[in-house]
Amino acid sequence: MKVLIAGLGEHKEFGLKSLRDAGHFVGIIDLPHRIPVNLCDWWRAGDGFSVDSMLQAASSADFEWDAILCWAELSTDIAREVARKLGVAAPRMPDGHFRDKGVMHGRLREQGVPSPQLGVARSAAECERLADGHFPVVVKPTDYGGSGGVRVIEAPDDLADAYRAAAALSASGRVAVDRYVVGLEYSVEAVTWAPGDTQILAITEKHLTELPHCVELGHVSPAAVSEADREQLSAATVRTLDALGMEAGVCHAEFRMTDTGPVLMEIAGRPAGGEIPRLVELATGWNLNTAELAAVVGDRTAQGTPAAQCAAIRFFVGDGRTPFRHPVTLDKAMNPPMVGALRELRYFAREGTVARAPRGLVDRLGYAIFAGTRGEVAGALAALGTGTGTGTGTGTGTGTGTGTGTEERDG
Repeated sequence: MKVLIAGLGEHKEFGLKSLRDAGHFVGIIDLPHRIPVNLCDWWRAGDGFSVDSMLQAASSADFEWDAILCWAELSTDIAREVARKLGVAAPRMPDGHFRDKGVMHGRLREQGVPSPQLGVARSAAECERLADGHFPVVVKPTDYGGSGGVRVIEAPDDLADAYRAAAALSASGRVAVDRYVVGLEYSVEAVTWAPGDTQILAITEKHLTELPHCVELGHVSPAAVSEADREQLSAATVRTLDALGMEAGVCHAEFRMTDTGPVLMEIAGRPAGGEIPRLVELATGWNLNTAELAAVVGDRTAQGTPAAQCAAIRFFVGDGRTPFRHPVTLDKAMNPPMVGALRELRYFAREGTVARAPRGLVDRLGYAIFAGTRGEVAGALAALGTGTGTGTGTGTGTGTGTGTGTEERDG
């Protein structure tokens, strides 16, 4: 099939390779610097915030597209509008339900699904009213991505600044105020083959940096959860998708597991970012990217053979004080537990760089991907320490993840 990715985002090489390895012709529309021309069969530059720009680019092909997908969070509704205008298959879900946090949680409340959201503010005064009596709270733009503008606020004095920072990033100027939820954080990857027909593909364990921003530091798939928790997370995902009107496509849902059960933080109607699709295929055999395409065109895919028992990614970040040191040295790479478990290593920053403590996905300095037995992966993660590259810490990849519940929006 001829498949157009109308909004690729960054670091989506695995998805492109998955579609091409499955025999599909793959086109891309995005900003020129985001397009890996060696991994696609056709491309055009386009503005992911403009239906007209994307439509013009898509229409410039001298053939018809069979399906249009979007992996860039901020462009998902726009890409589906382009598909509608061209009469091409695309993920099917109501506009706004998966992009706007205010619309999303309002719909969930209407359908009787528990939500941590206290409300949506259009002014600092309204933000203060919503937060009153509920501290700590989480303040975030209703319609942004990449964890940008998200902060945990523990006292009223910090609320006005947090509101202004979030509102500055929100396209609509609206800011969501959520109650702070304590608990281990997980993401659930699922495919909806047809309305009411959702299949859970994987549950992933998530690890975050400290307050107040709590940016995702890593993922482990599959998560080490009890069967009871797995059933609760799966049921909550299906209920959420039904409430939001998902008809065909994949989702990346993020939950906090509390004493009373899972609480939804956010849900995206697209494949996960942060290399989670790669981890899921390594550890479960499910390919989220080919599953999404199959659902869109009314087909199904089957689960493949897992390559490993467990897979994980650790992102490297700075702390605003210490010069960055590459965590995987030559000696570490040549010896256990790294050797045999390390699948990919990338650095985006030079040694000696002093990078700020992360506030979003743009602050990542590199990553390492591991796969093997659960013990091998845990050992490799422990050898990395905290992931700051400072040589400190003894993190094992089994942290508590009790931050804000910020989501991987186009990671």
